[in-house]
Amino acid sequence: MPECAISELGKIDPATRIRDVIRSVGFDLVFQPKVAFSHGKLGGIEVLVRWPEVVAGRQAPDQFVPLAEQHGLAPMLDLHVLERTLRTWRSWSALTRLCWSPFPISVNVSAMSVQDEDFLRSVTWLLAESPRPKLMFELTETAPFHNPLAAAQTLEALSGHGIQVSLDDFCTGFNNHERLDTLPVAELKIDREDTAKLDTIAGIRHVGQMIEQAKAAGLTVTAEGIECRDQWKTLRTLGCDYGQGYWLCPPLSASDAVEFVQDYTPSRLLTATNEEHSAFGAVDLAPGLVHNLPK
Repeated sequence: MPECAISELGKIDPATRIRDVIRSVGFDLVFQPKVAFSHGKLGGIEVLVRWPEVVAGRQAPDQFVPLAEQHGLAPMLDLHVLERTLRTWRSWSALTRLCWSPFPISVNVSAMSVQDEDFLRSVTWLLAESPRPKLMFELTETAPFHNPLAAAQTLEALSGHGIQVSLDDFCTGFNNHERLDTLPVAELKIDREDTAKLDTIAGIRHVGQMIEQAKAAGLTVTAEGIECRDQWKTLRTLGCDYGQGYWLCPPLSASDAVEFVQDYTPSRLLTATNEEHSAFGAVDLAPGLVHNLPK
């Protein structure tokens, strides 16, 4: 796309800008690994969408993603991200794909998309080409269900294609207990704002209760926004399965993600054992005992 045309996008209304970016240069992708608390090894990677650097009027995801939902463009954006994710995966060498193959690649999907009657058909078409990775769709919390039955049917059908479902940022926005009870969910994700509150008794109690609920339902739990060792240690003691955050690894370009998986070693994380206390020292945070924490 010519540079002058790219700069002109800054003068167009937001919905048209998003549509034009998708149809021209495309959105950029970055990749953030998930790490297992039990042994420090890799457990997956999340695809995050970014405004392309070559397009004027740079926006953060929390700006343009809600705009896409407000203007009915969420299915278009989600399919665009999925298509670029699969294209990136196929561009990696066979050795790199083999290194990543045990772990799911997580892609964010709006509630609007899974209620769209063409979304399932389009996803199935994209998955027809081989090779393809294991996939997890992270259902974002920013849009409501107007047709819960259609959403459940779409997600059930996607599970037949080997796609797992995660509830992103559980207990925030629209990702509540009702969705947990009615959708074929395999994972809950703890929001970064909840992770940030693990330096308080109330924060530990809240996160611990979410983890207990997930475990009772047979689900795995991933905590986002881990920024320090104390958060890592507390979440591990509470029984969380996987973690993401800048302390573990920032979002990476596709090429850096290739180098990361080839060079990764869990040694620095293994020092954060279950026997170590969290920032609260003497407070016993063993799974199942979170209800005994002082209020």
